[in-house]
Amino acid sequence: MKAGESIASVAAAEAETVRPAYLLEATLDRRLDGPLRATRFAPRTSERTERRRAMYLGIGRIRSAGRTSGSIEITLPPALQAFTGQGCRVVVRDGLRPEIVLQPDFADAWSALEGLWRKLSLTIGHDESIGELTPSAFTLSLLPPRHSQRGLPLAYSDIVTLARNGEVCAKDELEALARVLSVLSAAIGRDLGLEQNFALGFGDAVAYVVTEVTAGFGTDFERSMAASLSRQSHFRPRLPASPFDDGYWQECKPALRRIYDQFRSWQCKPERYEAAQQQWYRAFQCESVPGCADQPSAPYERTMHGD
Repeated sequence: MKAGESIASVAAAEAETVRPAYLLEATLDRRLDGPLRATRFAPRTSERTERRRAMYLGIGRIRSAGRTSGSIEITLPPALQAFTGQGCRVVVRDGLRPEIVLQPDFADAWSALEGLWRKLSLTIGHDESIGELTPSAFTLSLLPPRHSQRGLPLAYSDIVTLARNGEVCAKDELEALARVLSVLSAAIGRDLGLEQNFALGFGDAVAYVVTEVTAGFGTDFERSMAASLSRQSHFRPRLPASPFDDGYWQECKPALRRIYDQFRSWQCKPERYEAAQQQWYRAFQCESVPGCADQPSAPYERTMHGD
C-alpha cells in the first residue's frame, strides 16, 4: 500500500451516506455457530458505509446466550468458516429494513500479504524496482469468485487462511495459496512490463510450479512449459513449509526467473509463442496415436526457448 494508505481509507473513499448505524465490536467464535461476544459498545452513529456487491448466503438465526451472559449467538453459513476467530465490527442500521452487518478487520491479514508480496517481488524481480502492494490493483472480494472476473481477483478468505496458519497442510489451504500466488505473480509480471494476457499466464505458471495446483488463469501449455523450465533449473517441486519462508523463495528463484524470461521473450516475439503452443498441442494429441509419441520433440524445444 502507499504511504499512509490503509484498507479503511480505501474503503472510506468509496463510501456513501446512509441511515444512522450503531457500532460495537465482536469476535467470531471458534465455532461458526457459536456466540459473538461484544467487547465494546460505541453509542455513536456512522454516516458512511461502503458500496459493495451483495451475495445472498442464506438465513441465520439470532439466539440469546442468557440475559446475564452479555453475549448473543448468530448462526453463519459454512462458507464463512475461513473467518473463524476473526475480529469484526457489528453495525446495526435502523430504518424500514434494519440490518445487522459484520465488518471484519483484515489489517493483520493484509500485513501478511504485504510480506508475501515483498518475497515474491525479490524472487522474480531481477533487481528491478517493483512498487508496493496497493488494494486498487486487485478486484477484492470476501470469498473466491465462482466465475471468471475482469482484473485480478483476490479473496480475503484466502488471505486470512494463509495469514492465520502460516503453513500449508490441507487441500483448501493449498488451493488458497495457489490463488493468491497466481494473482500476486500476475501483478508483479504486469509491473515488470508483461501485458495482461501474458501476465495472467505467468501468474498461473508460478502458482502451478510452487503448488502443482491450477489457478485457472493460464493454459495447459503454459503450465507444462513452466514445469519443464523448473526441471531444467534443477528445482524440485515441493510444498513450502510456510509461504513466508525466505529460504524457500531463494530455492525457487532460478526457476521463477527463467519462467518470467520465457514469457517476456514470447511477448517480444508472439509468433514464437503461437508456434510453440501449436506444436505442444500437436504433440499432446499425438500421445494417443501408436508410434507417434516416439518422434523427436526437438523442434518444439527449440521453438519454446526462442532459439
